[in-house]
Amino acid sequence: MSGIEEASSPPGTNGVERPEAVADAPASYRMEEIVRRTGLTPRAIRYYEEMGLLSPSGRTAGGFRLFTDTEIAQLLRIKELQTLLGFSLAEIKETLQADAARAELRQAYEQATDPATRLGLVQQATSLAQTRVRIINERMARLAKLHEEVEQSLARLSTRHEQLLRELAEHQSDDDPDARGHAREKS
Repeated sequence: MSGIEEASSPPGTNGVERPEAVADAPASYRMEEIVRRTGLTPRAIRYYEEMGLLSPSGRTAGGFRLFTDTEIAQLLRIKELQTLLGFSLAEIKETLQADAARAELRQAYEQATDPATRLGLVQQATSLAQTRVRIINERMARLAKLHEEVEQSLARLSTRHEQLLRELAEHQSDDDPDARGHAREKS
């Protein structure tokens, strides 16, 4: 939450109509608020739901999707992975599954007291982290290759640009009688 409440809204609603909240239940937001907070379109959010990347926490009596702060964070994570890092939806799904597995392992580790159990959990977490590093390294290698290709293209364009500037200067001096006269005088 932004910490800034609208004056006309009941405390904690951010101007969004919500169903009656249960005392300890997380705040729920409708699609309009999610769109505003994430910058995603309703269509994109529904698509992520169809792809299994997101599950709304519930629905209103009228059938409108409801989302919690956890789902908002997940949508922002999806957006970051897709726009900033260029992950495909399959890579995003794999990353989100790894995030969820890591959270489960962390919770199991905190509850475990046996060192052998904790060691096994750390080994599982290490394996997950190694998988994530592999995915990131593959992405970085592809980006490095793309960067190199674009740099080479830029170098070719720069060379061509300089060549055309020289040709243009020569063409202009050939068409300028004063330039030809000066050239003869210098000879």
